Amino acid sequence: MPQRTLWMHGVNMQVEYPARLTSVRATGPFVRIEGTRGQNTWLHFPLPTPVVLDGVRMQIEGAYVSFRTRDHASVDEVIIYDGESRIAEHMNLDLRGEHLDHRVDVPGNPELHRGINVTLGVRFDDTAPDVRSMQIEVIGVGLEYSGGD
Repeated sequence: MPQRTLWMHGVNMQVEYPARLTSVRATGPFVRIEGTRGQNTWLHFPLPTPVVLDGVRMQIEGAYVSFRTRDHASVDEVIIYDGESRIAEHMNLDLRGEHLDHRVDVPGNPELHRGINVTLGVRFDDTAPDVRSMQIEVIGVGLEYSGGD
């Protein structure tokens, strides 16, 4: 099956609990967030989803996230929804530093139905010395899918 990848730039992000962040700034190369000590929130990336192409229903293979964190911030979860159905969850990851092509699988490669939302669960350390040390920059999120011959 032909494999396809669709990316969305990080500036399209939506924050679930904005009061838990001290700053959200969209820039040309990425979106930069700064957290609040001891807090967490979820960052949502609603991807335009090619459910049917040329009469063939597509299947999701996985997702990519491209980001970097400072020392006192982490991406702890990557959760993937198709519409309201949770189709993959990768929990307790504690990803820190540079992850420009981090890929996660979607078990069973299910058919696409309603639109993909890739959600990043982020955390900020209790012991962070300053706001700058709790920065996360998200460059983009991608959808890897296949279908047809």
